[in-house]
Amino acid sequence: MAIDNNVQLPVGIAIRRNMLAGFDGIHKFGYNPSVGSSFETVWDGGGVYAYPSTATTATATSDNTSADNGSTVEVQGLDENYDLAVETITVGGGASTTTFIRVFRAVLKTANTGDVNVGTIQITVDSTTVAQIAAGYGQTLMCIYTIPRNHTGYIVQLDVGSAKDLENEIQLLTKEVDNGNVWNTKTYITTRGGFMEKNYIIPINLPGKTDIELRAKASATSAVSGGFEIILQEHL
Repeated sequence: MAIDNNVQLPVGIAIRRNMLAGFDGIHKFGYNPSVGSSFETVWDGGGVYAYPSTATTATATSDNTSADNGSTVEVQGLDENYDLAVETITVGGGASTTTFIRVFRAVLKTANTGDVNVGTIQITVDSTTVAQIAAGYGQTLMCIYTIPRNHTGYIVQLDVGSAKDLENEIQLLTKEVDNGNVWNTKTYITTRGGFMEKNYIIPINLPGKTDIELRAKASATSAVSGGFEIILQEHL
């Protein structure tokens, strides 16, 4: 994209500078410390991620109440209409005023003790742990996202890393809430240890209210990281 003096900006920078009306960029990254021989979601909660079936308010609790109660956490997700929603709530305090049907990120905003969360903070919606901030991390590590309604998402990049030299299988899965509500595999990767990145010359095109999730399994127990990048277009 050209700006003053014919300087060319990468599209990602142009989006971040609000030079492309209706477009935003999403970077999701996750980590699972103990992936085994069955597929698990790449997120810090372990196992296969469970989605709320009913939009309810969100609460934040810590397994170290004396250190973390009184801290504040920004919850990012979608409300009951699948519109973007953000609210800051108190750990050990009252529930949010927003009713969330999806939560895809939580960020520590203030710490009651020191400058980071001492214990593991869990965000609960519909009696389900939908986000978790591991002790000392200050933010969720969850390779999960849902496209808001009245938006289109374009997946342009995917990456995955393994802590051990093992055989790994990676699935990028999507589920359209308004079109069958079933999981479809969009990318399947086999790799041995290390790190790999895939850039989509032709992006994966996803409508609003589509869940996106990265899952992995390994030939033996290993820590696995992953991420994907989305260009998000709002239909104004």
